[in-house]
Amino acid sequence: MGVMMLAAGIGTEIEIETDGEQEAESMDALVALIDGKFGEGE
Repeated sequence: MGVMMLAAGIGTEIEIETDGEQEAESMDALVALIDGKFGEGE
């Protein structure tokens, strides 16, 4: 899996695309990570 850095301010809209054998699981994990504010709290 390729990982990149993203500097996006509050309110920025991003588009995420997953592909491959575990694409659904990958998308769920990415959404959870973002919804959880990357573990940084508020």
